[in-house]
Amino acid sequence: MTYTKTKHYLLNGTNLFALLGSLTLSQAASAQTVILKADKDMDEITTTGQQAPNPALSTAIPKDSNRAPSADGGDFLRSVPGLTSGRMGGHALEPVIRGQTRSQLNIITDGASIMGAGPNRMDTPASFVDIDSADLVIIQRGYQSVKNGAGGTGGTILFEHNAPSFEDGRTFKGRAALAYESNGDIWTASGGVAAKAGDFTLRLDAHSKDAGSYKDGDGNLVRSSYELYGGTIEGGYTTENTALIVALTHEKNKNTLFPGAGMDSPEGDGTIIRGKLRHDFSGSDILKSMKINLYRSKANHIMDNFSLRERYMMFRQADLSAITTGGAFNLDLVMGESDISIGMDVKNISHDGLRTGNNMMPDMLDQIQSVLIPDASVKQMGFYAEAISPLSDNLSLKSGFRFDHIKADSAKGDLLTTLGMPVSANKMVEKYYGLSPEKQTENNVGGLLRLEYNMSRTSSFYLGLSHSNRTANTTERYMASNMMPMMPGGMNPSWIGNPFLKPEKHTQVDLGYGFHNEDQSFLISVYYDEVNDFIFRDHARGQLGIVQSDGALIYRNIDARLYGIEVEGKTTLGQAFELSGDLTYTHGHNKDIDIPLDQIPALMINMSLSYHQDQWDGGIRLRAALDQNRVDDNAMIGSGRDAQATPGYAVADLFASYNLSDRIKARFGISNIFNTTYANHLNRESLNDATSVQVNEAGRSFYLRLAANF
Repeated sequence: MTYTKTKHYLLNGTNLFALLGSLTLSQAASAQTVILKADKDMDEITTTGQQAPNPALSTAIPKDSNRAPSADGGDFLRSVPGLTSGRMGGHALEPVIRGQTRSQLNIITDGASIMGAGPNRMDTPASFVDIDSADLVIIQRGYQSVKNGAGGTGGTILFEHNAPSFEDGRTFKGRAALAYESNGDIWTASGGVAAKAGDFTLRLDAHSKDAGSYKDGDGNLVRSSYELYGGTIEGGYTTENTALIVALTHEKNKNTLFPGAGMDSPEGDGTIIRGKLRHDFSGSDILKSMKINLYRSKANHIMDNFSLRERYMMFRQADLSAITTGGAFNLDLVMGESDISIGMDVKNISHDGLRTGNNMMPDMLDQIQSVLIPDASVKQMGFYAEAISPLSDNLSLKSGFRFDHIKADSAKGDLLTTLGMPVSANKMVEKYYGLSPEKQTENNVGGLLRLEYNMSRTSSFYLGLSHSNRTANTTERYMASNMMPMMPGGMNPSWIGNPFLKPEKHTQVDLGYGFHNEDQSFLISVYYDEVNDFIFRDHARGQLGIVQSDGALIYRNIDARLYGIEVEGKTTLGQAFELSGDLTYTHGHNKDIDIPLDQIPALMINMSLSYHQDQWDGGIRLRAALDQNRVDDNAMIGSGRDAQATPGYAVADLFASYNLSDRIKARFGISNIFNTTYANHLNRESLNDATSVQVNEAGRSFYLRLAANF
């Protein structure tokens, strides 16, 4: 579901803080009147009236999804037009927008950020999202606002949970859901309750998932099992002009298998503490509102090569943690006919971890094999201003400016390993980059200009120009994995960060057109992104600035280019049928050595035909991708990160739902009806199964989900 649907879940009384600045609907506000109506059964807000569309903005309501239950937030995002994600196992899928991923995307959950601790991305930020309780997911494709923090050059993903609302004098409500998937024997349970006492509210959510390993279309077992559980406790205080929310979220994962990695994860967890304050000024002609947002998150991650797979020697375990502390202060103003936001935000990341080992005894891992992340920190403070100004009745200009001051350092760069020859992270940096590490400071300036023309109440056009920056993360700067070469004179699997990386500089032009009414919609956006100092994970071959030529993984800056197109649309057929579809294409090029950029998704197409009645609906969906032959799969000349030139595929799904009563709904269907064997191009190389090159997707699976509100 995209934003062309008129249903959106919003905060009762005082709109959800992050949503107000993120939906970017204010550009079109002059052309519409919005009426809000609460639905007592589903706690949703329905907007009526016309709204000029934004072709580069998508929203999705997870509870309305007609797809199989999602493993996590990254898995759910595959259902949103313009997005996909790469798979390393059954859990922790990595989202990609316009060919950009990882810290090129800002992923924010209820105003808070969490950085995964695992450098190999076994605990991506989206994997900590309880998608079963999320009310709204907002995706800005491309750089659309300076208010979402530093970075976000590829886009911003917002996972939002509503404060509870109550109707008809009720002071208590709840929900419960149970789901089963046949392929992998996957059970999911989730639920929540909410209560109200005067101006105070309390919300409790909990969920668990027990997933076995699934089989691909050829019947081969893909090592993908995992266990998840977690929950949130949130308290709120709301008056006519003020709202305060404080919350604690904890997510735990266990026994997670990764066929696309050399290790599995026996244990990991993430905790987020957050608070939000919003105050609306009722007596001022200039001040509209003030928002304060504070959070602290911590991710712990353990991975090893023996507890969940067979191993007879060279036992290794990595224990890492990442703490993210941040906040933001924002003032919304009105000056003349312009809506203006000014503010500041901070985000401090501390990342630390060792890999220990024992060559013969797995129960005596008392020796330091690598100082994987040497207590590294990246501290950011940003200041921004953004304005939306009408130039005429139908034309508006959005303008923004952002300045970020960044400091980076590592505190354990001189800590020596004790297994094998003693070596420190700093010595590894000197060996590969020829310089001694030192504190780094950046001052990055960016901004945007965006013209939006409402051609009518149902159609709009936009043209945007932006310059944005993305600083190197702690893994890219300070990773220090010390490994022996695979063979004399062969590739060296060591992995060494580069503290001297320059920030990526993205200069983007994008334009789009959108049309929608009650029966049809059509949206198209095209973009071009010229990237200076793109941060590229490469192999050491004596390139400029690289001292060694032993094939170890290193980082360096290159110049790159990205461009592409996104199309989506729908139309009603008669009274009950709806046909919808979307197409996404990205072209990425490494300008330095004139080869394709790695990890660029193939051209992807989705189409569905659905039938709607009062009590039930159903349909069929086609998910397809063309061959991806523009690959960087040769580590002798490029990164070699693409597993192969990936064949195209076409997969069909059946889906349906039935309202058993006013408060109980059943969803059921068949994923991959014809049991097709296929892999998304972004999926990792399969390291545990000689029958496949990449980690394959699941074969045929039947699913059933029952959800009830009370």
